Amino acid sequence: MAKKKDSSPSLRADIANPFQHIRFSQADLGSYERNGGGGAKELVTVDPEYRKALAQTLVTAAQALTPELKKYPNSLCTLVLKLRDTGIAKSHRPMQLAAEAGLQSVGHAKIDEMLVGASAASINSLYSKILTRDVGKIRANLSAIETIEAWTRVRRLPVGLAALRENGRALLRLFKYELSSTTSLNYEGAKAILKKLNVEYLEISQPRGLPLFCIRDMDEVDDEVMDVLLEYPGARELYPEPFYRSFSTTTTSSGTVSSGLPYSNSATPTVAVFDTGVSSNASVLSGWVKSKDVYVLPPDTNHEHGTQVASLVIDARHFNNAHPWLPHSQAYVHDVCALEASGSYMSDLEIRLREAVSKRPDIKIWNLSLGGGSCNEQSFSDLAVAMDELSDRYNILFVVAAGNYVDLPRRSWPNPAHLNDRVSSPGDSVRALTVASISHTDALGALSLAGEPTPYSRRGPGPVFTPKPDITHVGGGVHSVWGSGPSSLTVVTPNNMLGTGFGTSFAAPIVSSMAANAWQAVDAHPDLTATPALVKALMIHAAQLSSPDYTPDERRYFGAGRPEDIVRLLYDSADSFTLVFEAQVLPSMRWRKSDYPIPDSLITDGKFRGEIIITAAYAPPLDVDAGSEYVRANVEVSFGSLENGTIKGRVPMDWEEGQNGYETTQVEHGGKWSPVKVHRKAFPNGIDVKTWALQATVFLRAFEEPLAQTIPVSLVVTLRALDRNPQVHSDGLRALATKNWVHSTLPVRVPIQN
Repeated sequence: MAKKKDSSPSLRADIANPFQHIRFSQADLGSYERNGGGGAKELVTVDPEYRKALAQTLVTAAQALTPELKKYPNSLCTLVLKLRDTGIAKSHRPMQLAAEAGLQSVGHAKIDEMLVGASAASINSLYSKILTRDVGKIRANLSAIETIEAWTRVRRLPVGLAALRENGRALLRLFKYELSSTTSLNYEGAKAILKKLNVEYLEISQPRGLPLFCIRDMDEVDDEVMDVLLEYPGARELYPEPFYRSFSTTTTSSGTVSSGLPYSNSATPTVAVFDTGVSSNASVLSGWVKSKDVYVLPPDTNHEHGTQVASLVIDARHFNNAHPWLPHSQAYVHDVCALEASGSYMSDLEIRLREAVSKRPDIKIWNLSLGGGSCNEQSFSDLAVAMDELSDRYNILFVVAAGNYVDLPRRSWPNPAHLNDRVSSPGDSVRALTVASISHTDALGALSLAGEPTPYSRRGPGPVFTPKPDITHVGGGVHSVWGSGPSSLTVVTPNNMLGTGFGTSFAAPIVSSMAANAWQAVDAHPDLTATPALVKALMIHAAQLSSPDYTPDERRYFGAGRPEDIVRLLYDSADSFTLVFEAQVLPSMRWRKSDYPIPDSLITDGKFRGEIIITAAYAPPLDVDAGSEYVRANVEVSFGSLENGTIKGRVPMDWEEGQNGYETTQVEHGGKWSPVKVHRKAFPNGIDVKTWALQATVFLRAFEEPLAQTIPVSLVVTLRALDRNPQVHSDGLRALATKNWVHSTLPVRVPIQN
C-alpha cells in the first residue's frame, strides 16, 4: 500500500521556477501506420459443429423477434452479437460478416456486445453465411462470436414498469443506425406511435444522435400503452429519469458570526456555482457574489447547500483557520440557483444548465456539487453527456463532486468490502474534473485519519472502467455515529453563521477555485488559449506531484491524489523540471518531440536516475448512442528511447504493467479509451537511454467518421530527482536552451493571493 498520509515527496513549488510551454510545430508531425491487431484470425476452430451451434443461437434470437418484425415490417430489429474476450478488439470484430449479410451497425451495449440492426431478409442472409461462407475473413469473424441474442422487451426495460411508475418520469432512448435514413425513419416512427397512444412527452436534444423522449407523468400511461411502446423495435431503452440532489450533510452551527473576509489584492476569477443558491443573508459573502441567475425560488430552495459551497469557492482557507492542506485560493461566485432543496429531475437540470451556460460563456469553471445514484458500469449518464457537449461548445470545465455514499455498512480504510459506492452521475462525465474527498486532520471520534479517503467519498471507476475520480481534496471528516465534528470543514450558513459539515460537495468547490485561478493564469499567456483539457491536465498533474504513487486499488479512491496548492499547478520545485506541450494528432500522423532535454543533475554514470511523471488530457469525439464505446478515439502516449526511428516506451501508463493483450484487460487495467492518461515511473538504479523522445498517436473506433480536424492533446511532463537535488530545474532550463524548441514561460501572472 502507498503511504497513508497525504504528503509531498519533493521540495515545495517556487514561483521562481515556472513551467515552460513548448509551442506546437508542424515539424513535430510525421506519417504513422499503426501495427495493432495484426489482422483478423481464427480465434477458435470454425468447423461444421461450431457453425451449427452459432446458427442455432440465431434461430432462437430470430424467433424472439418475429412478433416485432411482423408488426413493424419496415423497421429493423436488433441482434446482439456476444463477442468472446479475445474478439473485442476492432481488428477481430465481425464487421465484414455484418456488411455481407446486410446488417447495420447500432453501436455497442456492453463492451462485449456488438449491436446490429436486422430485417427478416438480412437475418436469413446471416444464417446462410454462418453455415456456408468459407473464406478466411468470414471464418475469423465467426470465431469472434460466442452467441447471437435478441434485443427484446427485457433489454428495453431493464428495471421493470413498477420502478418507472414509482420514479414518476421515464426516458425513452431510440437506436441510431449506421444509415442516417434508417435513423430518421426510426425517429418519425417513434413519434407517430407516441402520438397515436396519446403519450405526452418532451424531447431532450442530444449532441450527435436522436433526442431523448421524456415521459413526465407515468401515472397517466397505462400498462397496455406501455406494452405497445415496448414492442417497438427501434426503442433501445426505457428507464427512470434520474433524480439529482445536493450532497448535503447535517451542518452543525457553531453559533459564531462569520466576518472579516479579506478581499484579494490581485485580479480574481469567477466560478459559477450551479446549486441551490446563495443566501442574501450571508452578508460576509455578499461582496463576493458578483452575479445571480435564478431558476428556483423559495420555498423550493432554502439556499443552505449553495451558500456553504460558495463559501468554499470564495476562500476555504480563510474559514478553516488557514489549515495548510487548504490552498491559498480565492474566487468570486456567479450564483446559479437551479437545484431544488429536495432535488431535481435530470431534464429540468439539463434545460437550466444549458440556458445558464449560454448566458455566461465567459465563466470558464462551473461547480456542480450534486448527483444521483451510482454510475452505470457500461454506459454514461445523460446529464454527463450533456455536460460533455456543453464543455466542447463553450470551452468550459465542469468540476463535479464524486458523490456521497451514506448507506450501511460504513466504509473503513483500507476497505475490504464490495459496496455500492461507485462514483455518482454526473461525475462520470469524461470532460469534467471529478473530485473525491479525503480527511485533512486527525480528531477524536473521527472515522478516518488525515490523508485517508473519507467514509462517504464514492470510488471509481466510472463506466467502462474510465478512471474516476480524477483527484481528491479536503471534504471534511465524519464522526461517530454519523455527524460533523472537529475533523469536519467549516462553512458559512445562510444566516451568516459558521457551521461544520462534510461531503464531496465541499471538496469540489475547493478544486473549482484552484482551477479558476489556474485558467486565468494560463489564459493571460499571449500565445496560448486555456482549454478544459489543459487545465484538467495541470490539476491532475499537480495532484501526482504532491501525492504518493498509489496502487491501482488506491486510485479507485484517490484518483491522482490531492493537488497541494495553486502554485504547484504552474511552478516547479527546485528538484523538478516540467515542460507543457500542446500536441496535435490524426490517425495517419504521429506527433513527436525527440532529443528530449534531460537535466545534467539527473544523469549519473551516463544513466538517467530520477522519476518521470506524465499527464495527458484530450477531448476525443463522443457518441452516446455507441453505448460502452461512447469515447470514439484513443490517444496513446509514449516516452522512452528513440531507436532507429521508433520509440521504445520506458514509462508505462499507470495500471499498464501486468496486463495481457486482450481488449477487456486493456480497458480495465490499462486505461484504454480514457481521455486522461497518467504515466509514472522511477529509475532508482538508472537507465541507459541515448536519445529520449515523447510521442502521441491516435486511432479511432470502428465506424467512426474520419476526423475533420486534429485532436489537441495537452501533455505535462515532469522530470524529478529522487534525492531532492535542487539543481534539477536550473539544469533543465540549460538543457532546453540547447534545443531548437520554441518555448516560453507558461504562467504570465502568479495565481496566488496575498
